[in-house]
Amino acid sequence: MLQRVSLESLKKAALYGAVLSATGCSVLYYLIQRNFARSPYYQQSIVALRQHQVACRLLGEPLRFQTLRLGNQQNWVTTEEAHVMIPVSGRRSAGQLRSTAVFRDGQWHLTDLVLEFRGRTEKLVIIDKSR
Repeated sequence: MLQRVSLESLKKAALYGAVLSATGCSVLYYLIQRNFARSPYYQQSIVALRQHQVACRLLGEPLRFQTLRLGNQQNWVTTEEAHVMIPVSGRRSAGQLRSTAVFRDGQWHLTDLVLEFRGRTEKLVIIDKSR
C-alpha cells in the first residue's frame, strides 16, 4: 500500500537535497581550482612572473593570485597545449597573466607569458618563444 508523505517531509527532503547539491558543487569547484594551481604550466607561470622585476614593480608586492575563471573560454587545456588566464593583483595594479605552454618531451614548456593590466592597453611580454 502507498503511504502519504507529509508536506513537511517533502520540504525537508528538498532542503537536504539542495544543501547536498550545493556542497557537492562547491567541493568540485575547489578540486578543479586546486588541480589547476598545482599544474606545472600554472606553477611555471607564477615563478616566471615573480622573477620578472619590472612586472613585480608595476604590480606592487605582495602579489596575489586569484582563482581561474572556469567559465572563461580563453582557459583551456589539452594533452598537448595549455592556455590559461591567471588573475593577479598587487599593491599598485591588477590584471591577467596570459600563459601558453606546450607539452613536449614529457614536460610542460612555457611558450608565451604576457601580463595584461586591468584598465590599460599596455601589455608586458615576459616570455615569447613562439617566434
